[in-house]
Amino acid sequence: MRKTYLLVIYVALVALLGLAACIPGGGGGMMGSGGQMDSGDMMGGQGGDMMGPGGMMSGMPMMGGMMGYYSVVPSALSHQDAKTIANNYLSSLNNPELEIDEFEEYSHNFYVSLVEKSTGRGAIEIIIDQHYGSSQPEPQSMMWNEKYGMMGSYQQAQMPVTQQQAMEIAQDFMDVAYPSTEADEIVAYYGYYTIMTKLEGEHYGMLSVNGYSGDIWYHTWHGMFVSELEEHE
Repeated sequence: MRKTYLLVIYVALVALLGLAACIPGGGGGMMGSGGQMDSGDMMGGQGGDMMGPGGMMSGMPMMGGMMGYYSVVPSALSHQDAKTIANNYLSSLNNPELEIDEFEEYSHNFYVSLVEKSTGRGAIEIIIDQHYGSSQPEPQSMMWNEKYGMMGSYQQAQMPVTQQQAMEIAQDFMDVAYPSTEADEIVAYYGYYTIMTKLEGEHYGMLSVNGYSGDIWYHTWHGMFVSELEEHE
């Protein structure tokens, strides 16, 4: 029994170290930039900041091949396959109020944003693995989303961090972490904002800003931007 217990601990540690090592791009690992775990509430919501800049969950989400291991040589999904997966995900929610808005291809996955038809407000952000086709909500969409996320307790309260303040927070972060990049388009979700970034006038990446604490969650898991597949006006 003791050997089994020790083995479980060993495997867990190896998995954690592997996850920290696999994070693509800048922005810190599991323990955040500088090697220290952020303090505060785990959800990084009202008053908490564990999910803040370079925070514990800032790396690649848990999807197929996340630690660089593949049982076979992977092949990339076609755009049509990715769109089919996104439409199937949308159908599985059984919510006719939602529709696909942004649909982008990155080097590691496809990014899809779902919005509400009646309000135009952001609802859910999902990613589709480039090779396995697995889909899941993005970390901030699970942890910070007050209406459609894991904590689902939307009270129709206005977020204390305004869109303008979120843009300023994002730009201050970009000036330090990704010099020469600029905060661009912003979309309000329930509990946070997601802001597209650009470099030399071209789309570069994105980050999210918590609507209560102002914490930042940079989307390091996407990799490099490839192309825009779909964008609703």
